[in-house]
Amino acid sequence: MAWQLSAILAGHKGDVKALIAPTDDLIASVSRDKSLITWKRESNNKYTQDKTFNGHTNYVNSVAFIGASEANPHGLIVTGGSDRLINVWDPEDSSSPVYTLVGHTDNVCSLFADTDGHIVSGSWDKTAKIWRNWQCVYTLEGHTQAIWGVLELEHEIIVTASADKTIAMWKDGKKIKTITGHEDCVRSLALLPGIGFVSCGNDGAVIVWSNNGDPVQALDGHTSFVYSLATLPTGEIFSSGEDRTVRVWEHGKCTQTIIHPCVSVWCVAALPNGDIVSGGSDGFVRVFTRTAERVADSDTLKAYDEENAATAIPSNQVGDIKKDDLPGPEALGQPGKKDQEVKMVRVGNTVEAHMWSNAGQEWSKIGEVVDAVGQNRKQLYGGIEYDHVFDIDVGEGVPALKLPFNVTENPYTAAQEFLTRHDLPQVYLDQVADFITKNARAVSQGAAAATGDPLTGGSRYTPSQNTSSGFGSYNPWGNDTPKPQPAVKRLIPQLLNVPFKDANLPAIQKKLLQLNTELAPSGVALDSAELVQLDSLFKFLGAPPKQPVAQPQYLALLLKIFNTWPETSRFPALDLLRLLALYSKDPIESPDLLKTLLTASRTHEASLMLVARLVVNFCETEEGREVAINEISTVLEFMKDDAVWQSTNKNLKLAVATVYMSYSTLLLKRHDDDALAIQYVGVITKILAKERDQQVQYRLLIALGNLIFAHESAKESAAIFEVGKVVQAAVLSRPTSEKITTAPVANELVKLL
Repeated sequence: MAWQLSAILAGHKGDVKALIAPTDDLIASVSRDKSLITWKRESNNKYTQDKTFNGHTNYVNSVAFIGASEANPHGLIVTGGSDRLINVWDPEDSSSPVYTLVGHTDNVCSLFADTDGHIVSGSWDKTAKIWRNWQCVYTLEGHTQAIWGVLELEHEIIVTASADKTIAMWKDGKKIKTITGHEDCVRSLALLPGIGFVSCGNDGAVIVWSNNGDPVQALDGHTSFVYSLATLPTGEIFSSGEDRTVRVWEHGKCTQTIIHPCVSVWCVAALPNGDIVSGGSDGFVRVFTRTAERVADSDTLKAYDEENAATAIPSNQVGDIKKDDLPGPEALGQPGKKDQEVKMVRVGNTVEAHMWSNAGQEWSKIGEVVDAVGQNRKQLYGGIEYDHVFDIDVGEGVPALKLPFNVTENPYTAAQEFLTRHDLPQVYLDQVADFITKNARAVSQGAAAATGDPLTGGSRYTPSQNTSSGFGSYNPWGNDTPKPQPAVKRLIPQLLNVPFKDANLPAIQKKLLQLNTELAPSGVALDSAELVQLDSLFKFLGAPPKQPVAQPQYLALLLKIFNTWPETSRFPALDLLRLLALYSKDPIESPDLLKTLLTASRTHEASLMLVARLVVNFCETEEGREVAINEISTVLEFMKDDAVWQSTNKNLKLAVATVYMSYSTLLLKRHDDDALAIQYVGVITKILAKERDQQVQYRLLIALGNLIFAHESAKESAAIFEVGKVVQAAVLSRPTSEKITTAPVANELVKLL
């Protein structure tokens, strides 16, 4: 029996991005409407909406299930979203997550969970993480672009699929094999019992691999991106994609194509009873069966066929079409040459697509072919699809820099990440954010659903306008189009560190050599061998490695300068030390390094600022984070000093505010530091009550928000310290022109309280 519609589940208000069916009577689906919905079977072909879970603050893009146990008799549902969080739910309690896992710094777009409760997550941050007992035990680093698919192949063997066109196999947190074969982004993975696993991607291919990662078979049939896979113990494979279909594969052949009345079929999953379920860009969940008693009634089937027939098919899904060369409807009088053959016919000025059914011995209309929409297609940057990828001209003779942006983002957040990524001066923040605001189109959720997903990929991108470089020079609609009002993305929690990377190396080198000459009579100047080593350090920092490396000789040299040179002469060495912290993974021998540096620098503002920047940069590497967190109490004791906050040196205060923000990102993952979080809230609130610089305020507000988000005790202490009143007085009560940068995060913080 062929697959037929069993039920249509309506409840989501946006694209259904992922789903699971852990039992015959339970389906769980997640959506761009930010929700998880569970559905329970009432009869053979009827499901009812059971519960709605609203714990995410942005699109929910992935879902997995952990089987029942003594501790969790109903099992657990795991969801991941664009808010960078992983929520773990009891299916019978939609009030709040049982656990929230914090660690990814971008959209969590793929999840896998095994029967032991181990979770594997994949993210746009180019990493996958393995979680055990709700703690991250491994971070898998090695892909160069987003990880869109994750799978536990067997115990301790993890497989990841990436937008860098590769598949990787990992064991005990280390990559053991890189698998190539796809010609474009790899989107999804599924276990194939008795053989290995299956992958699919933007190249339209479905590929079967052995357990060792060797290619077994390529399945060709899709005409556009393939987004999702499912399998049954029988060996059948199901794939869904942007060509409106779920395709059924048996023994290497496509045995059925299930047409859907929506642009994209984002996901497909299998039920234990052998039925399959799909989720589409139209917000519907659909169940299909080949068991007679579970087939939908005749009226529902007829309505579904009519809806499919009325659906428009983009021409880029069926190849180039020359309308004048197509036959008329009389061609449908001849039977098809094979089951599911698709034939195009011209009816007046319309091109219709019809599919042949061997079972019914008839052609059925599956839609009308229209020109593909180019204006709203996504643009690819770093393996991720965006609404816009702007060209930003930063100087004569310098190549334009790419600025990716989704209309759901806060322009200031995107601008800050752009400046940080390209090491551009902070002074450009308002200019870049203003450029984004003026030139990014606003897309309603309904419009986006019709053209593709703005976060995890959608329709193929067809350039339809010339994008000029330079601030403010891009306008795709002309001067008559109203200025768009960009939607705003949640700013809290903020997981990204903002390191200090800018440096004028020639100036630092010149100053060090000058000071060394002046110190020659004192006997503490560097000798010729050390000067050679210093020159080598500047070359290293001028072309730093992509990944931190061990360079113990440079650390020793800089610490010697700091420990032997006068206080007024050693600040260039600190400047080099904070740069070295970004690219070095040398173990720190001194257990009190930061305390020593802070104590010796407390009376010299430039040196104290550089030590603060060093602390921030330490938070970028694994070795540095260990030092920073071990000395957090000491560092914060120095940073709350009144002398710092009474200073007129904005650079000093911005560096110290960034220390608070950096530590808050670390404390997001350390739920056992409640006492420190409470102390931290009090200190920041006191500073915020007096500080009026917007950039400094912004980072202090992020730090407060992170602490309150992650620590219930911090939230309780915020009430004691009257954080809401302080934020109102310090930020929200000021004129609009004086709070443009800080108002969004301040409003979020007040809502958290």
